[in-house]
Amino acid sequence: MIISIISSIIIWSAVLVLILRIIYKSGVVIPNNKYTAVLLSDKPLGQNYSSTTTKELLAVFALAFAFRVLVFILSLCTIYMFNDNIHNVNDILDQYMKWDANNYIRIATGGYTYHTENGNFTTLAFFPLYPWLIKLFSFIFRDLRISAMILSFILYSASCVFLYKLFTIDYNKNTAVRAIVYMSVFPHALFFGTMMNESMLLFTSAATLYYIRKHKWQLASIFGALAALSRMAGILLAVPAAIEWLEEYRILEKLKNKQFKSVWELFYRKGLWIFLMLTGTGIYLFCNYKITGDWLKFLEYQNTIWNNGSCYFGKGIALIFNNAFSNDFSNKFALWIPEAASILFVVIMLIYGLRRNRNMYSAFLVVYIIINTGFKWPISVARYMTCAIPAFLFLSDFSERHKWTEPVITAVMAIGLGIYLTGYLTWKQIL
Repeated sequence: MIISIISSIIIWSAVLVLILRIIYKSGVVIPNNKYTAVLLSDKPLGQNYSSTTTKELLAVFALAFAFRVLVFILSLCTIYMFNDNIHNVNDILDQYMKWDANNYIRIATGGYTYHTENGNFTTLAFFPLYPWLIKLFSFIFRDLRISAMILSFILYSASCVFLYKLFTIDYNKNTAVRAIVYMSVFPHALFFGTMMNESMLLFTSAATLYYIRKHKWQLASIFGALAALSRMAGILLAVPAAIEWLEEYRILEKLKNKQFKSVWELFYRKGLWIFLMLTGTGIYLFCNYKITGDWLKFLEYQNTIWNNGSCYFGKGIALIFNNAFSNDFSNKFALWIPEAASILFVVIMLIYGLRRNRNMYSAFLVVYIIINTGFKWPISVARYMTCAIPAFLFLSDFSERHKWTEPVITAVMAIGLGIYLTGYLTWKQIL
């Protein structure tokens, strides 16, 4: 109960501060006193750094892809060290066929109707974009598992390119590179090189945030729709899009001044594109309806089959911390302690970055935390936080101001990555 209350106070306080800041940035004058001054004033933030070059972007992609290959090679060492029954490529690929990977491969093999359990189309709980692309890649690579791995490598590398372009809009290039490094060596970043859709969500989210920041609303809406077709959390990208639209065009100020025609033009020429993001979720819901006759069938499956129904985020966070500090050691270090650590990390970064960064980033992070901790059995929160993009940007911004922390943070995260990669490949409960 105490953890739920504390987390609720922190998160809802952040939401309140964000609302005030968004209102202020959108053109509404808020009474200036010692309290509002603290909330509304911005910490120094660099702007208008030099643009990126094609050579730089190619280098980012190549280095990111090389990093994933290196991690895969290290993974092979782990596989051979802890398993005496590895004889060929199929045996190696089988080590990655675990947890959700099985369901993505099932969808890629024959769609949502390919696999059933007691008459239930259980794979409907998983979003379709990643397995659809796996199927497409299989026409080239002739094997769904190989296609899934290569696809994850490519999507991760392309994500790094978009993140580099995004971060260098408002930060220096060292900060941008460091943020990508932190994200890449985050202990559960191992999933960027597996048959899971983390790289898919990361790519679509990075591209969407980039085009939001550049105010290219059509492209932002297209990639936002793809993000919503990757995972339910993808639709949250509509939040930073709406906030950036409000602030960039000072919509509330125009409404206050009764410039309704100007607001209407900004809405149907620019803001209306944000609603296109909903089409990704709509396609997924239509898949549910076409197969079962129920638009929301996936919610039933998540609750009854996957034991993953929704709840208040404070309750989900409390459950994680209670399990992390319990006397049950069965999954404590594999599952619950990294879950608790990841929540602490993103919440601390949210508090740190609230006044120092653009509101679109903080808003995305706070809603991302709320949605991804609101489960009755939150066993994959640490994995989900690999795509909490603003948290790594805020951490890099912190390191820019405290240089001594950079090697410490990198080393600690890299050690964690090695530990949990080993655990994942030896079939521990790394979910």
